[in-house]
Amino acid sequence: MATIDTLNYISQQLNIYLGLFMFIFGLIGSCWNILIFRHYSLRLSSYCTYILILSIASLIQLLFNLSDRIIDQGFSIHWTIYNIAWCKLRYYIAQCTSLIALSCLVYSSIDRFFSTCHQIKWRRLNSVYIAKQICLFTILFWMIITIPTLIYVKPIQLTTDHCVCQSSSLIWSKIIIYFFNLCCYGIFPWVFMSLFGFLTWKNTRQIRNHRVGVISTMNLTRMARFDDQLASMLFLQIIICIISSIPFCIQNIYYCLTQTISTNLYRQAQENLFFQIAYLIFYFNYISTFYSNYLSSDIFRHVSKEVLMNLCKKREDVSREITMINHQENNHKQLDKRRYNIFTI
Repeated sequence: MATIDTLNYISQQLNIYLGLFMFIFGLIGSCWNILIFRHYSLRLSSYCTYILILSIASLIQLLFNLSDRIIDQGFSIHWTIYNIAWCKLRYYIAQCTSLIALSCLVYSSIDRFFSTCHQIKWRRLNSVYIAKQICLFTILFWMIITIPTLIYVKPIQLTTDHCVCQSSSLIWSKIIIYFFNLCCYGIFPWVFMSLFGFLTWKNTRQIRNHRVGVISTMNLTRMARFDDQLASMLFLQIIICIISSIPFCIQNIYYCLTQTISTNLYRQAQENLFFQIAYLIFYFNYISTFYSNYLSSDIFRHVSKEVLMNLCKKREDVSREITMINHQENNHKQLDKRRYNIFTI
């Protein structure tokens, strides 16, 4: 049986090695996403707008939250808890960016649903202008909602040798646990992403069936391949989001059920190990977007390579893959408009 020191050592090493691994690859993926989706050839896509804001929020989340966890839990340098201003600011920024990132992930699934709807009134919601307004509103909304974090969070001395940065208000602590941790980080993203992912898949199949008698086999194959890859990117992100959030939500439910039960040091070491594992797994929400897109779409792989190779070239030197995608999207919209004149009531 593992001893208390062994369990604590495993928790520390996980934060050092797995934390550093996730931090490095998360920075690379987030920066790569920002470089790709801020390209002028991709700014006409509302989906790219959501992924761009998600990548920026994920990058800030990694810099402010995961890095501090590695320093604090891994290297045992507790510099955050001795600075009240930094304790409040770090907790506030980490909470805001995590909620903004998950919100944009949900919006991207809703955006894919609107882009495959049959009715024009729903497809009109699939626009860059609306996407920017929604992102701006979401940022302001979470910044205002989480203001109590700046007020109540501070370093709290739990024992003589253990000090943590957490809320000093019992009510706000309950709100964080039950509303933010359980609902905003778990239930709400699961429900909305699963629902709109299924509706997108259903609409995509219907659109493909309608196209059979309208366009040539070659064009059908190209468009079906493009739609399938967008769906694959979305579905893989949904799966990663659900899987990475389940341990975190289980840990929070367990904490709610056992917070009034006194435990021995060995049990505390076991709980701390599971807590560290659940938290690290949850960070896959913020580091996996680029890699899931890269693995599930060969078009995304070609575009990412071409964009990076053309970063230093002139503005008019557009990569062939990006131009191909833009032409596909334009042809897609033109064919949909023709079909809507026939099928839309």
